[in-house]
Amino acid sequence: MQAVSTHAALVASATGQVVIERVPTKRPQAGEILVAPLRVGICGSDLDLLRGTRPLGTRILGHEGVAEVVAVGRGTSPFTIGQRVTFLPNNPNNPADVLGVSTEGLYQQCLVVPPAALGRGMVVPFAPGVPLVCGPLAEPFATVIYGQRLLEQVCTPNSIAIIGAGPIGLLNALYAREQGCAHIFLVDTSRARLDWAVKRGIVAGAEAVLNSPQLAQSVLAQTAGQGVDAAYLCTSRSATHAVLKQALRLVREEGAINLTAGSDSPEELPELPGVDVDGIRRANVCGLGREVRACVTREGKKLWLTGHSGASVGYLQEAMRALRDDPATYARVISHLVSYRAAPRMFAHLLAADPQRRGGAPGVKVISDFINETEEVEEVAMLEPQQGPAKDA
Repeated sequence: MQAVSTHAALVASATGQVVIERVPTKRPQAGEILVAPLRVGICGSDLDLLRGTRPLGTRILGHEGVAEVVAVGRGTSPFTIGQRVTFLPNNPNNPADVLGVSTEGLYQQCLVVPPAALGRGMVVPFAPGVPLVCGPLAEPFATVIYGQRLLEQVCTPNSIAIIGAGPIGLLNALYAREQGCAHIFLVDTSRARLDWAVKRGIVAGAEAVLNSPQLAQSVLAQTAGQGVDAAYLCTSRSATHAVLKQALRLVREEGAINLTAGSDSPEELPELPGVDVDGIRRANVCGLGREVRACVTREGKKLWLTGHSGASVGYLQEAMRALRDDPATYARVISHLVSYRAAPRMFAHLLAADPQRRGGAPGVKVISDFINETEEVEEVAMLEPQQGPAKDA
């Protein structure tokens, strides 16, 4: 790569919008590496940060992605120029230190990674054979595997409810099916998202359920009054308390609930007296915690509650193996591939109070392409199943 003084970045403006700016390009010093992001996924947490519902510590977001090492600072480095890498954004020793939240993230053409981040394992070799378009799925998929492994400690779910049909919810559905779960209820407030998930073959039509005040009654009616074995709550932080109340009703006695997101509210949930909901999630960070807590609802129902954030290198490698071996299945969650030049328009679309379809599909999992210099917004067709190791795409 030619040395340049500035590079393009997607920058969060003071109004919460995303704009393209030229920012200084740093050269790696001793112990540092310079990476060039190739594909970066837009995460729901990025949208929360832009909306101001979470504290923003950097103007350049982005933590899900694949990059290429383009320069290495003086000294010994485990990375080589031309090597592809991916990222574990959370710091297990400091919850406030998160790539693309407290420090500059991947929504830019170049990023210097400091020695401390390299030392804690933030940068991980990208597995050969994983299609490039699937690369930004590796980190969120790793968190999905972590969450399901937590619940496996207390139950082997044959029936589950997934509340939230965003990328995490859809990955949970696909992975649960792969693990042998027979009955899945995918719940969302958007009929367009549910219809898209059915069209992509992620769930069957009968499994796609529009959320309503009658959700618990509907699930109970379809499970002979028993409820589901487990529920995965995959909505935004602002919805956590509301969907947790629903899950308490539709999960069976001794069933389990997993919290993917934290809660905006510090208040105790009346339906779960004495339970620190967000504290349960904070106990399991970066694949290290294994806590699943026994709880009793106000009505006396016994159940298990857990939550988590981040993943470990082991879960990340497991996710990349699955993406390498069966990319066609998991790439179904990708709706759009957007050039970085068109990304500000896509962010504005996703941040709209009532976003409509972008083209023929709702914006579900959007991947930003930092190689493409055009203004393209492309709907991603389903990948064809293939034999043998996947090739880059």
